[in-house]
Amino acid sequence: MKDIKVSVIMPVYNAAEYLSRTLDDVTNQTLRDIQIICVDDGSKDNSREIVKEYQKKDERIQLVEQENKNAGAARNHGMQYAKGKYVVFWDSDDLFLENALETMYLQAEKTQADICICAARRYDNQTGKYFSSDAYLRLDYLPEKEVFQKTDIPDHIFNLATNVPWNKMFLRSFIIENHLEFQEIRQANDTFFTLSAFYFAKRISYVTDVLISYRVNNEQSLSGKASDTVFCAYDSYCKTKELLEKQPDYELVRRSFLNRAISGFYHALNIQTNFASYQILYEKLVKEGFEEFGLTKCTEDFFFDSWMYTDMHNMLEWAPGDFLVQKSMVRRLNVEKANAQKKELNAKLAAKTEKIESKDRRIEKLNARIQELKDKNYEIMNTKRYKVASFFAKPFEWFRKRKAEPEEKE
Repeated sequence: MKDIKVSVIMPVYNAAEYLSRTLDDVTNQTLRDIQIICVDDGSKDNSREIVKEYQKKDERIQLVEQENKNAGAARNHGMQYAKGKYVVFWDSDDLFLENALETMYLQAEKTQADICICAARRYDNQTGKYFSSDAYLRLDYLPEKEVFQKTDIPDHIFNLATNVPWNKMFLRSFIIENHLEFQEIRQANDTFFTLSAFYFAKRISYVTDVLISYRVNNEQSLSGKASDTVFCAYDSYCKTKELLEKQPDYELVRRSFLNRAISGFYHALNIQTNFASYQILYEKLVKEGFEEFGLTKCTEDFFFDSWMYTDMHNMLEWAPGDFLVQKSMVRRLNVEKANAQKKELNAKLAAKTEKIESKDRRIEKLNARIQELKDKNYEIMNTKRYKVASFFAKPFEWFRKRKAEPEEKE
């Protein structure tokens, strides 16, 4: 293929359960001039065989194999084979609308963007339900312009989208010129890449269409094994901080970065699957992490959400177990409050619905009565007696009108 518009780079690791569905989504994209690079990361299941079967049907698919080095290394490896003007890094278990690439490509071309972002949602693997989420594209943080960069929204440049790469299309030459690479760590390997890209991009664009669904409650995903890699997220922000602090405009974006970092720390705590790992990360943040990032010197109004400030200071004072219990109680109270508000809103909605339905019933009765009277009037007008009376009444009506007219003066 000569004119490749987009290269799709897809790390594949033990993805046999969902891989066929994802490859169907990719090969059926309405944008046809694409390159599909599947990087098998040392799978132990039959993922490679599935890719090879699809290769027989679609010559655009290329299989690259490597020893197990995790998704970051696989994405870097795939970049070596990319020929497209643009690149997307899609996961092998997510869901993609057929017009996803075309929609983002046309917007990127129109705006000459280094990065184009799309909206996304979550797909619950257990229930089969979709859930909307504004985390993947924060419309409230976007400037009132179609193309922007960090100087347009310095306080929110790192917060307008999550760190995931799969809802973003990158200009390949932009990646190469800025030497952007994924960290070769098991988790959070996209943090450094994505935040660096946001910093260096001169032209960022977006589409508000929900084009991608991220599969959650997938036991095979790395997010379900967070306690095996306790410090990955923390290390990813350390590496990003090291790069940004060397840049001349770091102070301009410092607030945005630190808010993103502390949010990432809390997320890393929340996804730990056992208390031992939770405690290790907790103590790392308390003993050195918060201070290393300068967060302990920040005032409450520096944080986008006041609870981040409160939680940090509570962590500095409380033992991990006490903090965890307190957070659990707060979450339970918030759930109870939300349920109470939902119940109240449902009751108000039911009352309003009843009023509307009652009015509709009255209107329906009135319309029925009107129609009944019309029908009765029609029956009367079509009786022989009415027609005869109407015939003899016409001369009298003419005489009455004539008499009512003023006489002309001679």
